[in-house]
Amino acid sequence: MLVKNDTISREEFHLYPTQGLLNDPNGLVYFKGKYHVFFQWNPKACNHKYKEWGHFVSKDLIIWERVETALKPSLAEDAAGIYSGTAFVKDDRLYVFYTGNVRDEAGHSVASHQMWAVSDDGFNFTKLGQLFPHPEGFTKDVRDPMVWQGQNGHFFMILGARPDNNIGDIIVYESTDFENWQFRGSLITGELAEVRGYMLECPDLIEVDGKQVLMFSPQGLAPDKINHRYENIHNTGYVVGHFDEKTAHFTPETPFAEVDHGFEFYAPQTLNAPDGRRIMWGWAGMMTPERESKVPTISEENWVHVLSLPRVLHVTDDNKLIQAPIAELVQQKSVKPEDVSGVGAYALHTHADWTINFGDDLTLSRQENRLTMMRKQWESDQYESREVTGNLDEVLLVVDKDIIEVYTDNDQLTLTARYF
Repeated sequence: MLVKNDTISREEFHLYPTQGLLNDPNGLVYFKGKYHVFFQWNPKACNHKYKEWGHFVSKDLIIWERVETALKPSLAEDAAGIYSGTAFVKDDRLYVFYTGNVRDEAGHSVASHQMWAVSDDGFNFTKLGQLFPHPEGFTKDVRDPMVWQGQNGHFFMILGARPDNNIGDIIVYESTDFENWQFRGSLITGELAEVRGYMLECPDLIEVDGKQVLMFSPQGLAPDKINHRYENIHNTGYVVGHFDEKTAHFTPETPFAEVDHGFEFYAPQTLNAPDGRRIMWGWAGMMTPERESKVPTISEENWVHVLSLPRVLHVTDDNKLIQAPIAELVQQKSVKPEDVSGVGAYALHTHADWTINFGDDLTLSRQENRLTMMRKQWESDQYESREVTGNLDEVLLVVDKDIIEVYTDNDQLTLTARYF
């Protein structure tokens, strides 16, 4: 991967900001011959007090260009930030949907509004205002609109939500004309009680290999260290199921499973490529405020966080999500574990146990069917681990300058981690 006009290549495989803070990928879309990756960005500081939509574009998913910010705060409803959202192509125009944030004089977030904007070229946007009033029975935390068109021709929008009862939810709106939206209630009424937490962020309902997959990012789940689940501050997972367009209800058919089992992966979003591939990016940066404030790139170069590799998605016959880096980006070479060194993509094919040390900061080790990732936390020098079990005879490691992604168990298990 190459980002044009960057005098310093901070990462070889991952998209990153030139300054300030990057977080959620937004509005991923292929439009008029180009891939567009928008992202939440605070170019003013390495914190979350301000957000606009930064913008990368590419013709081939390999060479990327930074272009002008797509959306900045300019209205009363988005005065404190352009928050996460999605993109939808209709009648040869690109529509983006986003959440506008409002803060009080003390800097506290006090309101959110669901907004939209339109572009004829994918670069210059005209804001169209607020879509509908804030729903009753919900706190200010309603955000991250995602839009698609159903088989019945109607348009549907889902949003992450925190109801007044503090039990996380995903809510649904429906429109027949793309302008007037009717509130349909909860997408998952009575479902997924064990993984709702107090807030569900960044919902994405997609079709992969003819199956419907609902992804979302719960906040407030208790860590399950015995089974190595939900060990990060916030987590992202998926269920396979069915969306009923008449009832506007999604029925899960599988248990909730985490998308990534490493330290940093959150708020993924996907696009449909012209060749039919469903491609996903995530944010490799969800961490505690203490850890985030001490990421070494802040003090060294005044920037923080990266996006994950773009990953091609598939679903197995038994409804397991498969993720693999796009082939045109990652040119992997087969090596022995002891030959993994420096930036690159390394394919390991072995039945034997192994250990790979990345200095003193990160260690990967295989013991039979168990893979352990051990990392020294830069803010405390304490070690913390993540663990998965599966078929580990083939492992792909994509090593960048300060992030590593691991793919194994026939691409059914992934682990992402920053390390310095």
